[in-house]
Amino acid sequence: MSRVSSVKRETSAPERTDESADRQFVTALARGLKILRCFNADRRWLGTTEIARLTGLAQPTVWRLCHTLQKTGFLSAAPGKDKLQLGVAAIAIGGAALAGQEALEVIRPMLQELADRYQVAVALGRRDDSSIVYLLRCQGNSPLLMNLRVGSRIPLFHSAIGWAYLAACPAEEQAKLLLQAKKHGEVSDADELKAMRVELASYGKRGFVIHERPQYKINTVASAIELPVGERYVISCGGPASLLPQPLLRNEVGPLLAELAGKLQPVLLMGRHL
Repeated sequence: MSRVSSVKRETSAPERTDESADRQFVTALARGLKILRCFNADRRWLGTTEIARLTGLAQPTVWRLCHTLQKTGFLSAAPGKDKLQLGVAAIAIGGAALAGQEALEVIRPMLQELADRYQVAVALGRRDDSSIVYLLRCQGNSPLLMNLRVGSRIPLFHSAIGWAYLAACPAEEQAKLLLQAKKHGEVSDADELKAMRVELASYGKRGFVIHERPQYKINTVASAIELPVGERYVISCGGPASLLPQPLLRNEVGPLLAELAGKLQPVLLMGRHL
């Protein structure tokens, strides 16, 4: 990272956004939040060049925003590295958000029971932009321990948990998300897109989607938990294909997961008022 604190005068034209017609929308704030979203459990340290690539923002814009985020405590210089990390202010906000979700502690044993039963991983998440962010993750005694944890971001269009979210969306919202994903190059594999459409079409009848990753020998099933006013959580169960072959997912694990999603809905509704 060549610059963290110093700032160059920006010479590029201002970037247009989809919200440019909204006079109440603060573009600079949205860009700053976009930078904070770049950091997760797998990307704890980032340089400004990496941030520019991930956000699509101009390098001078990134320098200025990162400088401001450092000054306000939301970013800090990573010790011994020419990179940035989340600062105390960002961590405090995250801690406050988690502290207000006591319902998650009620849910945890229910997820762990399913994870232990099939020796796999079970996770609960919510959508943030083009990802599903894990809020809970329970691991059974599986021979495959994936490097995922609370805070991990799972691509919306390349995962069972993302497909389940899309399947629960109204057709108009689903089409809008797909259009945005194509615009940003997030959907390019024709075979995967075809498989996704098949699963989305089957969701209404089954209550779950199945996502296979034969190259990694991993299978996952997922279901959505719908709350009022378009809110929804998603829950997934995934692991080695040897433990979760498709017939087992389709005939046993999927229906169990859909049933669990129904049980979790009143708990999450309760959590909205805590």
